[in-house]
Amino acid sequence: MIHRACASLFLCLSLIGFSFASFAAPPLDQSFLFRASVHEKAPSEHSDVVGWMSSLEKADKISLTGGSYWLAMPVLMYETEPEWVVNVRNSIVESLDYYVIGDDDSYQKARTGYDAPYEFLFDYGRKVELNYGVEYWLIVRMESRYFSSIPKVELKAYGEHRRNSDLEAMAVILCLGGLLFIALYNLLIYTSILDRAFLYYGLYVLTYFVAWGLTFHIPAHLVSFHNLELHHLFFIGLPIFNILFYKHFLQLPEYSPKLWYLSKVLLWTCVIALPTSIFLVSHTALIASVLIMLWIALAITCGNVCLLKGFSPARYFIFAFTCLLLPAVIILPGNLGLTPDFFEYAELATLVGGTVDALLLSLALASKIKLLSEERQTYIETLGEAWEQVRQDQLTRLPNRHAFDEFMQSETLLGKDAKQTQHLFLLDLDGLKQVNHQLGHQEGDCLLLYAAEQLKAICDGFESTSLFRIGGDNFVILISVEQTPAIEARLDELSITIEKEGGKDTGLSYGYALNQDAKDASEWLRTADMNMYIRKTEKRRLKHSQSRTVAMDSVV
Repeated sequence: MIHRACASLFLCLSLIGFSFASFAAPPLDQSFLFRASVHEKAPSEHSDVVGWMSSLEKADKISLTGGSYWLAMPVLMYETEPEWVVNVRNSIVESLDYYVIGDDDSYQKARTGYDAPYEFLFDYGRKVELNYGVEYWLIVRMESRYFSSIPKVELKAYGEHRRNSDLEAMAVILCLGGLLFIALYNLLIYTSILDRAFLYYGLYVLTYFVAWGLTFHIPAHLVSFHNLELHHLFFIGLPIFNILFYKHFLQLPEYSPKLWYLSKVLLWTCVIALPTSIFLVSHTALIASVLIMLWIALAITCGNVCLLKGFSPARYFIFAFTCLLLPAVIILPGNLGLTPDFFEYAELATLVGGTVDALLLSLALASKIKLLSEERQTYIETLGEAWEQVRQDQLTRLPNRHAFDEFMQSETLLGKDAKQTQHLFLLDLDGLKQVNHQLGHQEGDCLLLYAAEQLKAICDGFESTSLFRIGGDNFVILISVEQTPAIEARLDELSITIEKEGGKDTGLSYGYALNQDAKDASEWLRTADMNMYIRKTEKRRLKHSQSRTVAMDSVV
């Protein structure tokens, strides 16, 4: 979806560029620039223009810090098209007066500018009538507290200008709509996952939306809101929110503390510069241009460093700022007055670049979410493996005491509430300590492993049976009452087998208890333990009796 949106934006820009180059217009190559004073007025006769110009103070160039200027251009009308549009573009201009004075005694005047009503969307165009073969003087008086770039005067056929204006308006609305959607979408994501990267990114895009909305006079068109002081307030605010965004997104303090320090310095510089948009209106465009150039350069550097250190989502971050950098490299030097403007529709190009930047940063965030999801899944799997290891006896690989206690806590149906009657068998491997002392712990472990394997084989032969090793030589079996006689026989056989394998005084003792006779899990295990020791005592008494009988028989 994002790729389609990018393609649509570039298509719109391509269509606009094609339209701009499709029509011819009278050349405005020769122009005369003068400084304007408060009480100066333009002449009303074509023959008076040259003398009037000689009385004005010449100016070498238009100062970006603002001022009042006259611009006079001779126009020879060689087109038959009668309806034309005079327009000044490439900069915000507070006040504009157009004078069209012909040698056929025609005189036309139109007022426009930032504070005036608009005849066309997003520009200062005014319709004029020009007759074939007539020589005209086109005089423009412009006045503004600052110029965001060197203003350019253009003269185009009415139909051509209307089509270009509509295409430009469509591209602007598409870009601004995309920015608003991206901002609100990411702020909505923040409310659900509380990741600050989404919060600052949403605020960054929202600031970008407001800044360009003011640049293209959206509030002026919609609600007649005019406030030149606010325009660059939001542009200066862009680096603030973006630096906070990439701090969290790139994890910059961890990957590069030095770059994070530089970023903080730039962030606070922008914060300090915010009041200049109100108190230093004439210089705020220059200040904003410098800060934005530093911000873009620093952001790309941070992205590259984090990518080289292994943070893969940074690649989208770099692509995004490259889209912002390309028009910035062309346009910002012109905004500073260092170079002429190389691109005719610079503001629209920058808006498109910024919108693509926002879209690619959305991809970067999506990539980060994917990475975090993968890390989370890996963490869950690792935690699951660790949890299983905690619940498993390392020697016998049987569930351990922790797993047994966990099972017993979940076993709520005891006493009279028990729906299914079960026996808990507590088993003790006799003679294990003796084997450890006499033959060593390695032989003791072998005996334990043998007993565990045999017990597991026995339990596998019965339905719904659970086996645990809960201590050094203790095991627990949970089995239904119906299967108790059968498993007792198997355990008795195993005891004899262990005695043969482990030697004298080894074997298997056990006792069991019924779940219906226990009030809780502890009592259930305790009762089985008491029964086991009763059987163990009886077993020892029987063995002792048998050994005495054998001894007496040998004496006789």
